[in-house]
Amino acid sequence: MKILAPLRSSSEVEALAAAGAEEFYCGLTPPGWAATQGSAWANRRNPRSAGVPDVADLEVIVALAAHRPVYVTLNAPSYHASAIPLLVDFGRRLLEEVGARALIVAETELILALAEAGLAQRVHVSSLATCRNRGAALFYRDLGVSRIILPRHLTLREVEAIRVDGVELEAFVLNDGCVFEEGLCATTHALGTFCLADGEPPHRGRSLPIVKDPRESGAIPGEVLERYAFWKWTLDNCGCSTSRGFPLGPCGLCAMPRLAGAGVASLKVVGREASLARKEASVRLVAHALRLADAGGGREVLREAAIALRGARGLCEGARLCYYPDVWESSPRRGRCAC
Repeated sequence: MKILAPLRSSSEVEALAAAGAEEFYCGLTPPGWAATQGSAWANRRNPRSAGVPDVADLEVIVALAAHRPVYVTLNAPSYHASAIPLLVDFGRRLLEEVGARALIVAETELILALAEAGLAQRVHVSSLATCRNRGAALFYRDLGVSRIILPRHLTLREVEAIRVDGVELEAFVLNDGCVFEEGLCATTHALGTFCLADGEPPHRGRSLPIVKDPRESGAIPGEVLERYAFWKWTLDNCGCSTSRGFPLGPCGLCAMPRLAGAGVASLKVVGREASLARKEASVRLVAHALRLADAGGGREVLREAAIALRGARGLCEGARLCYYPDVWESSPRRGRCAC
């Protein structure tokens, strides 16, 4: 499996490559986009805080990355119909002139338009397209796409069942989450996370609380609300906090052996808008865990390695940060084989 790292500038390439990144992805707004599309984003992330500044810088990124592929996001969940031909032309330029290896696309009409333009093999289906089952994977394979990025709310059993021949799978492994399924979300966080704004977690700025399981005898409504706030905080990158220099937040490190067995080819580190220090630490953490997994380390070995580097034993042992909590099932049920 390869480590896929986020970028927002050519100045980040060399440090992330040295940390262990083997693939890169970034967002870029087409020149002249605002003149026809107004304030609508061309990508899921805010172009001011997460986007590569211009095509010239992307050309530098591709050159510095050398043999490491660079993927470009055109993954807004929807576009005005007038944007589709513009994006197809821009996508072709990125692939054929600039040197991007593939486009990460979410919106169905744009995926179909790129396929009709003969570019399907250079398309990665974004997690925002919400490919949740094997039937959907077969649909995208028949369109000719080369990779499917799995939604981050899939369980390991669902990942194992979705695999089909002829299409690579990419899975989330570190950073960024939400209580809700992003691919089914009809808004953005441009104006703030109003959908989650029901009060600050009571521990913000203090040590983490011990929260009772609401199913335990004696749990009261206030404790249930505190537990819910704590759950949301962990999914929301633990407030972008760090421990020993490594990021806290959603994590799939312990699931690496299962993900490899399910045919996952790429492990996605999230955070285009993050600082270079956070990105670099994230990649180093994943690279360390991947080396252990490649050497035969199981889930317990990977968990202890993560704890040794970043601490937060309670969060790990309680599966608080797990993208794939079913990795801790005693007798996991396997999905169907590839065909």
